[in-house]
Amino acid sequence: MDSGADGKAGERPVRLRNVLGYGIGDIYGGGAFLIVGMFFMFFLTEVVGMSPALAGIMFGVGKIWDGVSDPLMGYLSDRTKAKAGRRRVYFLAGIAPIAVTFALLWVPLGTDSQALLFAYYLAAYILLDAALTMVMTPYSALPAEMSSDFKTRNRLSTSRLVFSGFSSLLAAIVPKMIIDAFPGDPGRGHLAMGIAFGVFFALPWVVVYASTWENKASGVREAEENIWKSFFTIFRNRSFRIHFLMYVLAYTAMDVLMALFTYYLTYYLKMPKLYSLFMGTLMIVQLSMMPVYLAIANGRGKGLAYGIGLAVWATGMTLTLAIGEASPAWAVAAVCGVIGAGTSAGVLIPYAILPFVIDVDELITGEQRSGVYAGAMTLLRKLVQGALALPAIGIMLGGIGFVPGADQSASTLSKFFAFFVGVPVALIVAGIAVSTRFRITPKTHAVLKAEMGRLLAGGSPAAVEPEARRVCELLSGVPYESCVLASRAVPDRGGDATSGR
Repeated sequence: MDSGADGKAGERPVRLRNVLGYGIGDIYGGGAFLIVGMFFMFFLTEVVGMSPALAGIMFGVGKIWDGVSDPLMGYLSDRTKAKAGRRRVYFLAGIAPIAVTFALLWVPLGTDSQALLFAYYLAAYILLDAALTMVMTPYSALPAEMSSDFKTRNRLSTSRLVFSGFSSLLAAIVPKMIIDAFPGDPGRGHLAMGIAFGVFFALPWVVVYASTWENKASGVREAEENIWKSFFTIFRNRSFRIHFLMYVLAYTAMDVLMALFTYYLTYYLKMPKLYSLFMGTLMIVQLSMMPVYLAIANGRGKGLAYGIGLAVWATGMTLTLAIGEASPAWAVAAVCGVIGAGTSAGVLIPYAILPFVIDVDELITGEQRSGVYAGAMTLLRKLVQGALALPAIGIMLGGIGFVPGADQSASTLSKFFAFFVGVPVALIVAGIAVSTRFRITPKTHAVLKAEMGRLLAGGSPAAVEPEARRVCELLSGVPYESCVLASRAVPDRGGDATSGR
């Protein structure tokens, strides 16, 4: 796979080993978020004895730090000057913090003090988020640095999502196996899991560093605004605003589903020993469906692929109404398979959209701001999980009278099930509605790319074709004349008037 011929003159060819080497980095992003989302709330309430409401508040408080750290990291990575590269230097710096902070999250303190539990796990959670921010923000920005070619960027993003899906599959099954290997001592089991996965998440970054590079930018200038102005101006981009809602709605629904799945099997279905079968089915189907949604996205548009997937997901959630404690295992597994077939699009499409949204921003600003957008996505991902989903779950469990480790009343189980099904379905329906307004398709993106290429090659803004003007304004949400590439001369970056990249 040699993609260099499709990019700018002088760019290094991106070969198969580079595509795979880049993709392996999201073993950390995909796996860490899933393990925290699925097991950490359960660990806090069932193993260390923190009250559900206090655990939920802890996640919300931790997001205050993220409100500063993620935009800051995106801003810093755009301006870092290091021999190892402004993005890649953080991959090496993050190896030890990744391993240590993930392990610290699962240390059982052995105290009944709610204040001490809150303080320790809040600190551990903030440190974990800091490590995630340090590597995942520059990592998300790297495809735009490695190649200017549209297809090559797609390959890099697809490789990332495949490794993320593989890691999510392992993270859904293996942690429970490690924890269950310590019967009678779940605290020790969680710590062993944390240490093992901390090392597993850290080591691939050596490969990522060795397999990637950063081409020198030319033509499009780097962002010059201060950090907060730079961050908030991304919301001028109409395509990003819609993308933002699609992302938040899908991932909030996902986090509610995953965080409550263990409770659902343990207390509602009373089938905790079949966790690996049910979650394994969900994740295997989710991973296997990714090529299907990518084909739909590449042929008909990412908005359509997202909408189809979420409709399947809603169907699967609705089918849970037909299963219960007396249902056979195969029926529960089948419903999990339908849910997995739908969640595949919810997980995949928001990240596949990002490079195209950044292209629209480049038209608007004339700047290469992939770091700012990557920082925003990292922040949004953690806000969805830590400031929305997990706090809401903790407050909900406390509010319905949930008692950790005890048999729950019929009223508590009924309210739990209503939340487990109702909240994700409501979010999914909203996501489908929003996705109908997402206008980046293969056709409109080709028009956008051609117009950007014409302007970058020195074409006159006054000579814009009506269709190109319409598409630029439709995707950006601002008048054509207000787009920087159309209002000032931009040096030629070496492309031709049709490629635009």
